[in-house]
Amino acid sequence: MHSDGHPAASEPTPPNDGTALASTPVTAPGSNPVLDYIHGPVGLRLPDVAAIEPGHFTTAAEAVVAAQRQAVAAILAQTEEPSLTNTTIRIDRAKEPAFRLQALMRLFESNLQTEEFGTALAAASQQLVRSRLELLLNGSLFARLEAVPTSDLNPEDKRHHELLIRDFVRTGVRLDDAERERVAELSAELDRLEKAFSRHLAADTSALAVHFENAEELTGLPEAAVQAAAERAGADGDGQGGYVLPLLNFTQQPQLAQLHEPASRQRIFEHSIARGCRGGEHDTRQIVSDITALRAELAQLLGFRSFAEYTIDDETADSPDAVGDLLAGVLNPARQTFEAEIAAIHEQFAPEQIAPADVRYWLQRLQSERYSLDPQQVAAYFELNRVLHDGVFYAAGRLYGVEFRPATDESGEPVKAWHPDVTVYEAVENDRVIGLICVDPFARDGKRGGAWMDQLVSPGRLTGELPIISMTMNITRPAAGQPCLLSMDEVRTLFHEFGHVFHGLFSDSTYPDRAGTAVPRDYVEFPSQLNEMWALHPQVLPHYARHVETGEPIPEALVERIREADDFGAGFDTIEYLAAALLDQSWHLLEAGERVDDVLTFETAVLEAAHFSPLVPPRYRTTYFSHIFTSGYAAGYYAYMQAEMLAAFATEWFEEQGGLNPKAGDAFRRAVLAPGFSTDPMETFTDFFGQAPDVKPLLRRRGFAPRHETAD
Repeated sequence: MHSDGHPAASEPTPPNDGTALASTPVTAPGSNPVLDYIHGPVGLRLPDVAAIEPGHFTTAAEAVVAAQRQAVAAILAQTEEPSLTNTTIRIDRAKEPAFRLQALMRLFESNLQTEEFGTALAAASQQLVRSRLELLLNGSLFARLEAVPTSDLNPEDKRHHELLIRDFVRTGVRLDDAERERVAELSAELDRLEKAFSRHLAADTSALAVHFENAEELTGLPEAAVQAAAERAGADGDGQGGYVLPLLNFTQQPQLAQLHEPASRQRIFEHSIARGCRGGEHDTRQIVSDITALRAELAQLLGFRSFAEYTIDDETADSPDAVGDLLAGVLNPARQTFEAEIAAIHEQFAPEQIAPADVRYWLQRLQSERYSLDPQQVAAYFELNRVLHDGVFYAAGRLYGVEFRPATDESGEPVKAWHPDVTVYEAVENDRVIGLICVDPFARDGKRGGAWMDQLVSPGRLTGELPIISMTMNITRPAAGQPCLLSMDEVRTLFHEFGHVFHGLFSDSTYPDRAGTAVPRDYVEFPSQLNEMWALHPQVLPHYARHVETGEPIPEALVERIREADDFGAGFDTIEYLAAALLDQSWHLLEAGERVDDVLTFETAVLEAAHFSPLVPPRYRTTYFSHIFTSGYAAGYYAYMQAEMLAAFATEWFEEQGGLNPKAGDAFRRAVLAPGFSTDPMETFTDFFGQAPDVKPLLRRRGFAPRHETAD
C-alpha cells in the first residue's frame, strides 16, 4: 500500500515485441514530424507545428494502421497462454500510436484549422476509425483477451482489463460477420459526417460574422470592443470598413446584453440562429438527419433501443429515464425563477415588447440597476493574466501544493507552442516538473468556438509520460496596447477549464487511456464545475481582483453586489441549457427506422411539447449544436447538469473543511482526481464523501434554494 492508502498499481513491462510504432517505422526518421512526435517518448516536448504539413497526417495514419495490424498479428501468433502482459498490455501497445496521433489531430482540428488541414485530417480520421474497428471487431483477438486469467490481478489492472473487454463488446465484437461489417460501415460514415458537420459549421459561422457600418449601431459596447471590431473589419481585407462582430458558438451572443439598439441586437440574433439552416453548401440539416438516423441504426445493432440508451449505458446516470428525471427536477424551479425575472423587467422598465434577442439586454439592465453593477466597471478588476496567475494558480497552489511558472527553453526564452498567443507553463511540485499547460486564450480564425481542455499527451506509468495539457478559450482579443479585461462569465470559464486541467495534471494511473479526464462524460465536468467555486471565494478573490490601472483591490461593497447578483438570470440560463439538453435527448431517442428530414419542425415540436418559453431559445439550436454532432456529447449534453450535482455537493464539503484547506485539497486530489477511470467514478465519489449526492445542493448552487454559508 502507498502511504495515501491506495493499492500500488502493477507496472508490467511488455517485451520488446515490435508492437510499438517506434520499433516498426514506416518512413525514415525525420521525414515526417507527425511520426517523429508520436514515436515517443515525448518527454514534455511540444510538436514542431511549423514543420507539419497536411500530408504528414495522412502518411502518419497509414503508418499507424500498418503498425497496429502488424502488432495484432504478433499477438495472435503467440503460442503462450494468454496473460495480462502478453495480451492485454500488448493490445494497449498496439493501440497507443493511434491514441497519440488522435490527440495531435484534435489540436489541429480545434486550434489550427484550415481547409487544407481539414481535408487531410478527415482522411486520416477515416483510416484510424477503420483501424480501430478492425481491432475491436477481431473475434480471435477478443477470444484471446477473454481467456486472460484475472483472479490474481491487482484492482487497477483487473479493472483496465474488464474495461477493455467492454470496449470490444460495445463496439460489436459478439455480432455475426454481416452485423460486424455493418457496424464498421456505420461507424466510418458517422465519423465522416461528424467531421463534415464541424467543417460546414465553422465556415458558416465565419461567413455570418455581423458587419456594421456605423459606430452608433454599437452603442453600449465597451470602447475596447468597438475598437477591436473595427480592427477585425480592417483585417478582413474586403474593403468594406466598418465593424465586424464574429459569432461565438452559442445562441446568445455576449453583445446582446450590451447593445442599446434593438435593431442591432436583432441582426446579431438572426445571424446567430441562422447558422447551418439557410441553404447552400454549408447547411447542416441533411447531415443532422443522416447522423441521427445512422446512430439509431447502430444502437439497434448493438442491442439498444436508441442511441441515448446506448450512450447512457456507459455513463454514471442509470438510464434515459433517470436523465429525464434529473432535468425535470430542475426545470420547474428554473421556470418559476424565469417568470419572476420577466415580471421584474416589466415592472421596472415597462418595455413595449420583449423579443428573444432582447431578454439578455433587459436582464443586464435590471441587474445593473438592482445591484448598481456596471459590467465595464467590474471588468476593470479582472485582467486576464492577474486572474490566471493570482487567482487560478494561487488557489491551486494553496489547495494542492503546486507551483506554476512560465516554461523556458535552454536559452532562457519562453517555450514556443503552436501560435504566438499560447503561453506554456510548467507545473512544479517539490522542485519537480509534473506537467506542461499550454494556455491559448484568444479567438482567431481557424479556431473553433467555445472553451475546452485537452490532453495532448496523456500520462501513465505504462509509457512513463507526463501530461501535456492544452487549455483553450475564445476571449475577444483586446485592441493593440490595451489590457485584456474579462467579464465575470469569462472569469468563471477560466476557473472552470482549469478544473479540467487539474484533473489531467494530477492523474496517477498506469494506463494512459484511463488517465485524467478519460472518464464518463457525465462525470468529467464535475472537477471543472467544482473549481468554479474559487472564482468569487473570499479566500481567493481579494488576491487577484485589482483595478487594472490603479492596482487598488476590488472594494468590498462591489464584491457584495457581485455576489448578490451572482444568481441573477439563473432562470433564463438554466432554461436555455435545459432546452438544449432536451433537444439532444430527443434526437437520440429516435429508434432504428425513424428518420427526421424536417429538422427545424422537429426541434419546434420538441420544445413546444415541453412548454418551453419562446423567449428562451436553446443554448444551441440543432443546426449548430456541435457538442452533440461533432464533439462527443451525443445524448450526453445532460452531463453538465449531472456533474454539477456532484460539484455542488463537493463545494459544500470544501466549505465545511474551511475552504482552501491544504489537507482537504490533498485528500481530494489523491482520492478523487488522481485515479481517473482506473476506479469506478461514482464508487470513488461515494467512498470519499461518505454518501451519494442528491439534487438539493444543486438547487442551492443555482439560487433556487437558500445557500449555505461560505468559509472566510
